[in-house]
Amino acid sequence: MALLTVGRWLRARLPKGRVDPAMIFVLHQVQAGASLRVSALAEALGLDISTASRHVRQLEAGGYVVRTGDPDDRRALRVRLTRRGRAALDQAMRARADVVDRATADWPDQDRATLSILMTRLADSLERLAADPETR
Repeated sequence: MALLTVGRWLRARLPKGRVDPAMIFVLHQVQAGASLRVSALAEALGLDISTASRHVRQLEAGGYVVRTGDPDDRRALRVRLTRRGRAALDQAMRARADVVDRATADWPDQDRATLSILMTRLADSLERLAADPETR
């Protein structure tokens, strides 16, 4: 329940009138992949290709991502962030970091460091779990 509460608070603190909170995760995955095919994005998001394509179309219409040719396969396209997409992602991440900073401002430095270490460890473990075909 604690993780759900934290997630709800962080989503609620995203800048209003910008990219839908669910799309921030899509932008993050596109940035992490630098330039990737929609099929790779779908896999990274744990979605089917049609759903990932719909997200890409929505972000493309807003000017947050652009599709470019794939140098390895002329029939395929890759998705990458635009300046606007990078700015929206940066702004959303700063807003979330600000909330966490304010929430933990009265914590001892050691507790803040421990939180960072454990959250990173949890994220890494979840990534490994998601990559394991037996756990899907």
